[in-house]
Amino acid sequence: MLAAVATAGGLIFVPSAAAWATQAAPEPPAEPLPHHDVTQVTPEELVPPDGLDPGGCGSTVWPHNEILGFPTPYEGDGKQRNFSYDDTFYSRVETWFQFFRANTPIAVGPPFEIWCWGVFVDKGDCGDSFHKVGRAFDISRIYATDPATGIKSQVFNSRHDIWKSWTGSAFTTANRQYWTTAASLNYHFQHMLTYPWRADHDNHIHFDNGVSGSGNSSFNRASAQIFSAQATLNAIWGEALVVDGSWGPKSIAAAGRALGRIGVSGTLDTQSNWLAFNRASLRFGSGTQTY
Repeated sequence: MLAAVATAGGLIFVPSAAAWATQAAPEPPAEPLPHHDVTQVTPEELVPPDGLDPGGCGSTVWPHNEILGFPTPYEGDGKQRNFSYDDTFYSRVETWFQFFRANTPIAVGPPFEIWCWGVFVDKGDCGDSFHKVGRAFDISRIYATDPATGIKSQVFNSRHDIWKSWTGSAFTTANRQYWTTAASLNYHFQHMLTYPWRADHDNHIHFDNGVSGSGNSSFNRASAQIFSAQATLNAIWGEALVVDGSWGPKSIAAAGRALGRIGVSGTLDTQSNWLAFNRASLRFGSGTQTY
């Protein structure tokens, strides 16, 4: 079910909690890290040398098969697996999921499942990938349970390679859930890669703490954040931007309108505004709150 919300630009349709279910783009901005193709990762490459710590490249990683006690199945086969994390990164992932739970509707409840393609990945050499040191996560899906019915349902699906061909409300819901969840990740992880950034992210969202470390993120006008900010403004805030990775006057104005609706002045360039925007996008997109 959709609820109509009046805005200065007309009506925006917001899903209820129960329903929370052509222009050439320029070259994307340079990113500091290469990325592996998740479809080419084998289960064996998810296991550090000797099975435990230390991980490759001087890191120390520890195995976990859960996040906040909830299982993390492997997208490749749906089976429960251990994934190996740097301690600080694992703490940040748990902090993110606590934030996600706190700002989504009560109908989105435990038990959860958080599916992924991998954390630590051993591709044979160190390179510059944070997967090699257990500080990156390739998320694919989130399932949640309605406490009133006990029914488990999907509340996030990063498999754009699957749902991009859907139409009508099925596409709208999947797209909105994608960018709602992406906003929650943008709050915590400065380096976060989505499908508009590059085609090899069509089946997952990559995030790592290589830039933001143990803290929250800030906005960078010369990063892949631009793609997700533009798409979030479209999918959640009713804008009609070209998602091209260029933060120009139209994008700045659209962000200003969203900030104004949540009671904040200025631009996304201050960390407080960037965090407020992403928190509100999570709450608005999931149906927790209207603005």
